[in-house]
Amino acid sequence: MARTLVTPANRGNAQYEDIRQSFNTEAVAFASEYPEKSGYPGEIPAHYHEYIEIIYVIEGTFSATVSGREYSLLSKDLLLVNANETHSFSRHVECKFICLQFDPFMLFSTVRSTFEARFIMPFIMSCSSPQRVIHSDELTMTEIPSLIEEVYQEYAEKNYGYELAVRADICRIFLWFLRKWNNQGVKMGVTSSVRNEDIVRLEGVLSYIDQNYMRTVSAEKMSKLCNMSYSYFSRFFKASIGRSFSEYLTYVRVTEAEKLLITSSKNVSQIAMETGFSNASYFITQFKRHRQMTPKKFKQRLRHDAIT
Repeated sequence: MARTLVTPANRGNAQYEDIRQSFNTEAVAFASEYPEKSGYPGEIPAHYHEYIEIIYVIEGTFSATVSGREYSLLSKDLLLVNANETHSFSRHVECKFICLQFDPFMLFSTVRSTFEARFIMPFIMSCSSPQRVIHSDELTMTEIPSLIEEVYQEYAEKNYGYELAVRADICRIFLWFLRKWNNQGVKMGVTSSVRNEDIVRLEGVLSYIDQNYMRTVSAEKMSKLCNMSYSYFSRFFKASIGRSFSEYLTYVRVTEAEKLLITSSKNVSQIAMETGFSNASYFITQFKRHRQMTPKKFKQRLRHDAIT
């Protein structure tokens, strides 16, 4: 489902698309499509979303406009669209392609670290990727095409543990991108408008959240820790991480709660208190919003998978 938002000037009247509403993504913020030449619109109007998107052309011709620049893809070409970038697509007759969309935070390990954040930032800061299109001649001798097809198959079949397989393959794809650009001498970092000292401060904030998520942690407190105004800190955090401070804090708490659901016999109320949620009801609401199921359902599913 797409909905119109008040967007920044450079996004015009683009639509905002939330794949968590458009697809049944279960416990993984990921979606995969393999549109055939029929049953899929030939024109996808301008839109943007908080997810990274990869288009891999199987056959035919595919046109795209990303952040105002036009691209034409032929068979076996790949297009990378960063999070929050305005883009539109035009699929030509007889074109087949695989479309992968996923939350940038899939690139984090189960233990978040500022080290990993440095690698994720280039993909969530708009217009920062040095190469949008990877042509077939660059991909022929790599594992990227097979990895993309594996991701699609894993998601389509949803065999036991497919979430881990999807995440592993996506991390390998993006490791390839990072190494390719590093070998070309490309400095991967955030936009020039972000100061180096602010990045260091951000690392401190992420570390503080990891160590204190179970306590009261506020954006106001973090802004003072960084010696920034509240408004500047809020804008900077959102631009750097791709989520607001409160959204990121909730993400951390939900992932920590998920670990306790897997590894302990504690009840929902106990887990809510231990992971920083004000009460069990709010915890259940936020867990369901992030994982598309209640904590109880999540644990029941794990038990069922373990004995089947």
